[in-house]
Amino acid sequence: MGSTPLSRLESTLAVSIRLRASSLIRRLLPVSLHTVLDHLADAMTRPGSTVHTRAPGRLRTFASIAVLVAAGLVVTPAAAQAADPWSPRSSYTSTDTGAGTYSVPLLNADVPDISVERVPAAENDEGRDLYYMISTTMHLSPGAPIMKSYDLVNWEIVNYVFDRASIGDSFSLRNGQNSYGQGQWASSLRYRDGMYYAVFNTNNLNGAYLYRTDDIENGAWQRTALGRGLHDPSLFFDVDGTPYIFYGSGGTSAVRLNADLTSVAQDYPNIFTANNYAGQPFIGGLFEGAQVYHIDGWYYAVIITWPSGQGRQVVMFRSKDLLGRYTSAGGVNTYEARGVLNSNGFAQGSLVPISRTDGRTDWHGMFFRDTFPIGRIPALIPATWQDGWPTFGTNGVVPVNGLFDKPIRLSPAEEVFERQKSIVASDDFANDAPHKAYQDEQWTVPAPLDPAEIAPNGSRLDLAWEWNHAPDNRYWSLTDRDGWLRLTAGKVVTGQYVYTKLSNRAELAWFEEARNTLSQRTFGPRQSVQTRMDISAMRNGDVAGLAAYNRGFSYLAVKRVDGVNTLGVVNRSQPFAVEVDQATVENFVPGTTVALGDGATEVHVKADLDFASPVGQLWTTFYYSLDGLMWTRLGNRVGPQTLDGSLAHFMGHRVGLFTYATQETGGHVDFDNYLLSDTLTAQARPLDTVALDAAIAHAHTLDARHYPPDAWAATQSALAAATSARAGQFGTQNQIDAPERALSYQLARLGVLAALPVPASAEVRCLAGKAYVAVRVRNDSGGPVGITLETPYGNRSFATVAPGANVYQSFPTRAAAVPAGSVTVRATGAVAGRDVTTVHSAQYPATACGE
Repeated sequence: MGSTPLSRLESTLAVSIRLRASSLIRRLLPVSLHTVLDHLADAMTRPGSTVHTRAPGRLRTFASIAVLVAAGLVVTPAAAQAADPWSPRSSYTSTDTGAGTYSVPLLNADVPDISVERVPAAENDEGRDLYYMISTTMHLSPGAPIMKSYDLVNWEIVNYVFDRASIGDSFSLRNGQNSYGQGQWASSLRYRDGMYYAVFNTNNLNGAYLYRTDDIENGAWQRTALGRGLHDPSLFFDVDGTPYIFYGSGGTSAVRLNADLTSVAQDYPNIFTANNYAGQPFIGGLFEGAQVYHIDGWYYAVIITWPSGQGRQVVMFRSKDLLGRYTSAGGVNTYEARGVLNSNGFAQGSLVPISRTDGRTDWHGMFFRDTFPIGRIPALIPATWQDGWPTFGTNGVVPVNGLFDKPIRLSPAEEVFERQKSIVASDDFANDAPHKAYQDEQWTVPAPLDPAEIAPNGSRLDLAWEWNHAPDNRYWSLTDRDGWLRLTAGKVVTGQYVYTKLSNRAELAWFEEARNTLSQRTFGPRQSVQTRMDISAMRNGDVAGLAAYNRGFSYLAVKRVDGVNTLGVVNRSQPFAVEVDQATVENFVPGTTVALGDGATEVHVKADLDFASPVGQLWTTFYYSLDGLMWTRLGNRVGPQTLDGSLAHFMGHRVGLFTYATQETGGHVDFDNYLLSDTLTAQARPLDTVALDAAIAHAHTLDARHYPPDAWAATQSALAAATSARAGQFGTQNQIDAPERALSYQLARLGVLAALPVPASAEVRCLAGKAYVAVRVRNDSGGPVGITLETPYGNRSFATVAPGANVYQSFPTRAAAVPAGSVTVRATGAVAGRDVTTVHSAQYPATACGE
């Protein structure tokens, strides 16, 4: 264990502050000073010593402020007030700069084998183009996530295709079986005539499956087994609606489906193969992941290749004949080929259509890049088309972390909201996530399985969570203890599991055998995760903690042995042996253990993941605390975790909460929260509440009258949590960032939903046998508004209508009778400092005067 080196002056300041500050002043020290003291003191203490934080509040002595400013480690109140009141950062998985550009790769997280589908504005209820994306999740449950975007840059998870790919042993980590690196692979997502389709292959679950739903965000998916393997399948509807699936590795084949897409009707093997293009510099290994499109009379196939001595790249093939040699004269191959992207390994993925106001359609690429150990990360890459062929990037170059202009711009309020969306999330385990249809997935459960293992248990997790294999629903809960996740050890690890994917049948570690490990994606380049564990109900032989894991893993855990709880760090790095001594592999790293004692029933643990020092490796530093304020580092950083060349898991590292039993079942551990930050303790930054304070202050300026009740209630809940956190004490940046991010999300959502409350009514009145349409509007907002009335019989505008005032206008129809109709009311004004236009409609009935 070690400390961040600081200067002699800083050490002296730390001593001076700690000796001279009275107990009253210590209770009033601001959060930023807590961290100054912590890091200065840490430099003077021996490895393994405890660092201290103090209560938040306002600093009330000029002398203390002067010391901090002199040290250069805190923002003064004046400087804080000069900043923008509320300007939230992009989410952890957004690379949107907020200035009309984004960097690649997107998301900073593992989202491989992407398939993107556009739903045109004319075919959805939102009246604008919507984009959905699906990805590979292999052995995770739920699986095949559906992500949504309005701008192709910012994404959030809105659904999953399935809860379980199977209830069999291999997808459930049951009876010695597993699906590591197998399960669901390379999905294809398509939309046609109001129906959404997802097709994917499974390597160990009886081949390919086709799912369909008419509600991609909330609906249940109907599953069809196609009865055979189809490697990297791509569903394609021809111009006449005929459905095909293209697939293959080393060559591209196709099958035609029957009209209702329930079975294969005809095979077309090897429409074209790598051998057809021998000698071309862009042809080589892989030759898979084909996705097919029809653009301007051409059929295009987009494929990943990996030529010898080169990086992974994108090759496109085109033909006027979809089935190539099967329909061409003489049976010749009709597909031309061209390398279209060979830059920094950006490769497999989709073409993405973007509608333009002049009627044109631009096509971009969404291709992922291997960025292990984070994973395979997608990138939206613009294309320049000439003579029917694209060149991606800037003259074929796509720099890592390079900037591109956003292809779709939204309103300012929408852009702020989109940047808050994420595919990872902090969680308070309040069981308040929305219900989704996949959670009610129906299975016929064969004996001797207990149906309760499969049936929903009343707990709803945030969509960012996935289980490591399908869970046993008897042994986890969000309802057993309000506001906590309970994980119960439902089986004893055996050490008898092997990688069924690997020819050498290498053994699994106990941690990999553990059922009900709950996980989220990691994100780069740096990530911090914190949780609080109640360990009081652990039993002898139980192990529970917080892990950064793949086949190689690092975790901080409590082990209970002979009634004694010991906290320590485990690290398993390459090389991986075929035969494994599980107990030895998961021994604590020397110098990282702490006996918690009989009185410690709770412990806070924190994992700081660094993917940037160096790039291509994950090093993790672990900390613990008994009160959440005073934190101790356990040993030095551990690692390195790197890509496992055997691809036994074949996904990016994930962060997991886990428990398992080595002696007896029935013990459980409760997790209170899951708090994210992108600030690591080792960066020695002062705790920063500026964003949290700004979000709270902004929330207090808003008026409930301008927002829908449900959105307002959600914001008030987030505000209450943030205010409560701010009134307490902080020990880590995680404790600050989690409530701030949750509140900023809700505030940004309100910004999109903001409306002016201007109730309007319309009626028909008769005067001298003629009909008049009379309209009344009241300004119920807190500020002046402009109002425009539009009727079939004329328009009228009112430049300024004071709060609480009414406007009345009568429109002569010059007729004795009028049909039913409506009045359009346009109100313009300011909400939270932004111009807002709200459109209302007021109906009036058909009326005949004199009758």
